[in-house]
Amino acid sequence: SSGINAEYGIDVPSLNGFPVSHLLWADDLILLALDPASLQKLLDCLHNFVSVWELSVNIQKTNVMVFNRSAKILQCAHGFKLGDLSIQPVRTYCYLGIVFALNGSYKHAMDELRKKALRAYFSIKRLLDITAITTSTMLKLIDSLVKPVAMYACQVWLHDSAIMKESIKSNPENIIKHASKDVFESVHLKMLKWTLGVHKKTSNTFSYGDTGRLPWAMTNIPQCLRYFARVYLASADPQNVNCLIHHAFQEQKALNLSWYRTWSTIDAQVSGASHTNYYNDMFIDHWRENIKKQSKLKFYAQVKHEFGEEAYLSLNNRAHRVQISKLRSSSHYLLIEKGRYGVTTSNNVSGKACRYCCVNDTVMHLEQLPFFEQPIIESEEHVLNTCPFYDSIRMGLSDNLKCLLMLKEYGLIMSSAHSKEFGRYLYECYKVRNPEVEKV
Repeated sequence: SSGINAEYGIDVPSLNGFPVSHLLWADDLILLALDPASLQKLLDCLHNFVSVWELSVNIQKTNVMVFNRSAKILQCAHGFKLGDLSIQPVRTYCYLGIVFALNGSYKHAMDELRKKALRAYFSIKRLLDITAITTSTMLKLIDSLVKPVAMYACQVWLHDSAIMKESIKSNPENIIKHASKDVFESVHLKMLKWTLGVHKKTSNTFSYGDTGRLPWAMTNIPQCLRYFARVYLASADPQNVNCLIHHAFQEQKALNLSWYRTWSTIDAQVSGASHTNYYNDMFIDHWRENIKKQSKLKFYAQVKHEFGEEAYLSLNNRAHRVQISKLRSSSHYLLIEKGRYGVTTSNNVSGKACRYCCVNDTVMHLEQLPFFEQPIIESEEHVLNTCPFYDSIRMGLSDNLKCLLMLKEYGLIMSSAHSKEFGRYLYECYKVRNPEVEKV
């Protein structure tokens, strides 16, 4: 450091008027310059130092980056040498676990963390038998083994995520939609849907609601705010006036850069709110709005009234849990959902008609008539209550469950002690309707 600091005739960047020629952490060194000649002088200084002390530099991990908005490798990035060794320019470089890009965006960093989180996720899938693990245990494993990987150093880059950019707006729109745009959150949703046993196109609104989970970004806001407060206090300490943290924070503040702007806005919103869970409540409000707007969640809106983990997820039998999840989310095998595909008629009625209560060929001809009334649709309620195809299974149910089904208290059934019997009922119906399937 002393040799670099003593170097004359170099042009280096400054933070709050404080020149920063290099950053040194353990055995990792970054040299900073504003022009090619200055950077080459710094490289020569480094070469002289390692030669005197008989040290070596791993040239394979030594690269040059010239930051620019186009994110292209510019011509001036070529030609740098460390002694006789050429240094290659790159578009991205990983420093202390975070990938930096030429345009200053953190998208590459988030994508690299996503890849690492996916590897952790696939390791869990390979090693664990999910049929022998409860949902709560699986969610704890996600938080312990995958989330820390995906959210590594989030205090630095989380402000650049889609959900945070939308959250700080005065009138944010559809937080759930913006959350799914973030690559790290896609891993979270993938794991939730795998745990619930539903397919990848199942509504994200359902996945959050039934598990009682918030997007990872939302759960890490307190951690980021604590870091922001710690940096703020350290910067304000007179003893740190000559420290990098002071000058870096003051530069962020003076230029109102995105990191400072985001966390100062969030800090003010949380501090000014009448409750501490400002962003959690905002997400839940958007979740409620999504349930009302999404036509596919019509049945879900009947059975789900409060955000939180559902009681049926504590069932030990995974096959039964999965059937309840599929029913609630409408990602099931019934024709009210599957019948929408591959049907050429304008209103798709024939494709959704119950094949045990209606003759599809007759329906397809009759639906062309102006006085045609809608046939019996294979909906969730039809299967649960009235379809004669499942009468033999329905007869074996307890009187209490039969009564609740007649009253259409589906939400109460799935959130009470009846969920175990109900899950078994759904699974038996599934096997009868799909005899070729022996297990989920």
